[in-house]
Amino acid sequence: MMAVGIQCGGYATESVQGRIKSVTLDARREPPPDVVPALAGMGVTHITLISFAYQSALDTPALRLQPDAGWYSESDRGIKALATQADSLGMRIIVKPHIWVGQYATEGQTRAHIGFDTEEAWQVWEAQYRTFMMHYARIAEEVGAGMLVIGTELHRSATERPRFWRALIADIRGVYDGPLTYAANWWEEYEEVPFWDALDYIGIQGYFELSLAEAPTRAQLLAGWTPHKEAMQALSARVGRPVLFTELGYRNVPDAAAKPWRWPSRMESMTVQPADALQAELFDVFFECLWHEPWFAGVVLWKWRPQIGHRRNYLDFSPQGKPAEAVIRRWFIRE
Repeated sequence: MMAVGIQCGGYATESVQGRIKSVTLDARREPPPDVVPALAGMGVTHITLISFAYQSALDTPALRLQPDAGWYSESDRGIKALATQADSLGMRIIVKPHIWVGQYATEGQTRAHIGFDTEEAWQVWEAQYRTFMMHYARIAEEVGAGMLVIGTELHRSATERPRFWRALIADIRGVYDGPLTYAANWWEEYEEVPFWDALDYIGIQGYFELSLAEAPTRAQLLAGWTPHKEAMQALSARVGRPVLFTELGYRNVPDAAAKPWRWPSRMESMTVQPADALQAELFDVFFECLWHEPWFAGVVLWKWRPQIGHRRNYLDFSPQGKPAEAVIRRWFIRE
């Protein structure tokens, strides 16, 4: 039987003061001077920045770090400069390192399956991953980051090697004094992570399926959240940590409610019509369903660019320049 109060479609008057209201900023070059102030103006409290370590294959235990990346928001210099700018506007940053597997492509990022057949290979990878994370832990401490994400969608490692993760968390806490989370996939991972109790937040990449209907109604979207909400609330109660969506986004396409996680293809940019109203409603339904829950800590939206690009960008996850942007602004500035 479903617990009373789990259903979506209405909420209590729980204060949302202190909610984390973040966007992932993806800037190839230094952003124009009005970009970060505009985010502050729409109620953003944290800017999330992603840096990468590169791994050639799932079973190759070698990571290539790139602290001097040419991509501005991924580089150490960009992180430090954006942190200073955010701080001047009353915001903070979230440092969220990722592993990129294989060649550059939007499909096939299977970091959940990174793993090895020998203990020796695991230890090689873990030593390099520790070096990677400790680098960003020190940067996070230097810039006064509001949070550090210690890993993203590394399902096999997280579930098979919990002793490594607990030791890593302890090492990071010796360097960085702020809150920590891990970004677990919504699919077959977040309920299996064995070290939530050692972190400050349950981090979830929140691309939950909501409806397979061709043109879902608001009622169907709200109903689609109900089982996910129930599971998250139960996990939060069990481990005594609030839930933070470390990533959430909806493509501006007709099947966004059925497959929120799927990247738009190049072919779609030529054939698919935008679904402005659906994208906006998906964000609105998310806020209505979860924003006032006392166990829900906030959201990192995917993602924001200094400039809106070509038509393919109009179909992707970013709410910029679309009706969804006004929805987010309304909820972010509401207290």
